[in-house]
Amino acid sequence: MRYNKPILLIHGGAGTWRNVDKEKSLSVMQESLDRGYSEFRTGGSIEAVVEAIAVIEDSGVFNAGVGSVKNSEGKVEMDAGLMFGRTLSIGAVASIRARNPIRKAYQVLKEGRHVLMARTYWEDVDVNEGHAQGDTVGAVALDEQGNLSAGTSTGGIRGKLPGRVGDSPIPGAGFYATERVAVSCTGVGELILKVLPAKEIDTLRAMGYSLEDSLRAVLNKFTATFGRDNLGMIALDSEGNAAASFNTEAMPRGIRWREGKRVFFKEVDSL
Repeated sequence: MRYNKPILLIHGGAGTWRNVDKEKSLSVMQESLDRGYSEFRTGGSIEAVVEAIAVIEDSGVFNAGVGSVKNSEGKVEMDAGLMFGRTLSIGAVASIRARNPIRKAYQVLKEGRHVLMARTYWEDVDVNEGHAQGDTVGAVALDEQGNLSAGTSTGGIRGKLPGRVGDSPIPGAGFYATERVAVSCTGVGELILKVLPAKEIDTLRAMGYSLEDSLRAVLNKFTATFGRDNLGMIALDSEGNAAASFNTEAMPRGIRWREGKRVFFKEVDSL
C-alpha cells in the first residue's frame, strides 16, 4: 500500500507473542512511532529510525536494549545495525552492552571509519531480566527528500553462547537500505544469515517486482527452504509503498505517515 511521505514503519519481532502484555507492547509501539516521526521535523529518515528503535530499547518490553535476554553465562550481549540508502553508509555493533545499541550503531555510521564494532567497545548499561519473546525490533523510514533508512536491534537468543552474533548487525541479512528500498528483518538469525533476505528484496525490486511481491517471494522461498516460524520483514520503497510479511503467529508493527498512524499485531501482510 502506498502512503504519503514522510513515512515510518516499525516492528517488534516475529514470533508467537502468546504470553506477553499485548496492550503494553502496542503502547510502546505507539510511542515509538510518535517520537520517531517527530525527528522528521529537523532530521531525516536515519534520525527517525534511530529514535524509533531507541524508544523500544528503553521500554524493557521487547528483546532489545534494557529488555534484552541473557546468554548462557547470565550476561547480556546486544547487536544492532543501521543503514542510510542514498550513500550506502552503514553502522553496526555486535555483542555489546549498552542501553541503546542503535545509538552506538549510529555513532559508528557517523564516524565513518569502520562499519562493524564488536564486544567490549562499549560497556555502559544495567539491564533487567530480559523479555520473554526472544527476537528483534526494527524500523524503516522514508523522508521528504526521498531518503530511505533501515535499522534493527536485538538482545539475541536467550541462553546463547557468549559471543554469538545473529543477523541483526549484518547488512543484507538483518537490515538493508538503498535508494530503492529499506528493509528490516526479524527471525532465526542463523537461517537469515544463509540467504540474506533483506538484500534479496532490493534485488527483486531492482528487477521490477513490486514491493509486496518482492517480500512475498522472499518469504515463500524462505519458508519452502527452512519451514515456518522463522522470518518476518518490513519494507518501504522510494515511491512510498509499505509492506510487511511473516511466517510466524504474529509480528507487532506500526506505521505512521503524513495523514495518520496505525498499529497491528496479527494481521498477516496487512498495512
